[in-house]
Amino acid sequence: MLRTLRRALHQIPEVSGKEEKTSRLLAEFLSQCDHHGMVTDLGGHGIAVIFEGAASGETLLFRAELDAVPLQENSGKPWASRHDGVSHACGHDGHMAILCGVAAWLSETPLSRGRVVILFQPAEESGEGARKVLEDSRFEGLLPDYVFSLHNIPEEKMGRFRVPESLFACASLGLDIRLAGRPSHAARPQEGISPAPVLLSTLHETGLLHSDREDPYFMGTLTHMQLGEAGFGVAPGEGRMQFTLRAHGENYLDYRVEEVKSFVSEAACRQGISCDFQMVDVFPATRVDSTVSRLAFSALEQAGFEVALMKEPMAWSEDFGLFTGRFPGLMVGLGGGLCCGLHTCNYDFPDELIEYGVSFFQTMVRCFL
Repeated sequence: MLRTLRRALHQIPEVSGKEEKTSRLLAEFLSQCDHHGMVTDLGGHGIAVIFEGAASGETLLFRAELDAVPLQENSGKPWASRHDGVSHACGHDGHMAILCGVAAWLSETPLSRGRVVILFQPAEESGEGARKVLEDSRFEGLLPDYVFSLHNIPEEKMGRFRVPESLFACASLGLDIRLAGRPSHAARPQEGISPAPVLLSTLHETGLLHSDREDPYFMGTLTHMQLGEAGFGVAPGEGRMQFTLRAHGENYLDYRVEEVKSFVSEAACRQGISCDFQMVDVFPATRVDSTVSRLAFSALEQAGFEVALMKEPMAWSEDFGLFTGRFPGLMVGLGGGLCCGLHTCNYDFPDELIEYGVSFFQTMVRCFL
């Protein structure tokens, strides 16, 4: 049942903020569960399903993501994406199926105490979804005592849980830099002001975008660069660079962002070029509660699962950090075996992981309730 659902979700991937079909399919499945309330259109197309225990107790929130990525799928699977240019290349279809399995289990095995809120969150990939859910006034009625989530990790041993001690994923942001000089005829470039020297000096500046000094972890990745428009008759006067910048913490990330902005501003000023900076897709670091982490690690071990401590955080980012920044909680990695990497055109969530994922959340219920 859950594999069939996962594959149905895989066929209808939708980008951040556009998860209408996905939300409807989930609502149809969840309507068959014996729950105690459902909130729809939460923070966009989000859904929260509530399961109440017989006695009062803490509230646990379990989160999965609704959205997909703007990437053409090339897996060749019978259940491959039917939406051109969009695919579940991050495995969110599998995460949703896992929480649907948890919902089905809670329907059949009522809680003795406490409350579980299962959240299907929109717009994780853009970094907007968690914030919008937290800002939705209806979330006030769902406030948790603890929050939990997981993410599949390709190339990690199948079914192995990676539990972080303090940090699951890095802080990151997208830095969009626009440069404006003056175009000219290609035969008389001296009459214009080209942004090319600024673009090149930024890319070649040693240490500006990499951690080659004795500093905390930092990485900058060039994701887009443009100089004018394609053609041969005009020496361009406009340029653009986009970088994804990452660090273990927001403060150090902000410090390095200011370094990049200062370098570009000074280089642009020397050339007589104006520059504009915009920060997008801002993700906090996904910190975890150390006490919750230790309890979860022990509970998973006692339940017979293979568990390993995550010594270094994932380089990619997660907006679940907005939840763990507000509530005690934990995000773990779940090994997916030797499969394609995340955000690649051939990625398909391993169905074998669904059972492991359901077991993780069941273990958290037994441990914390």
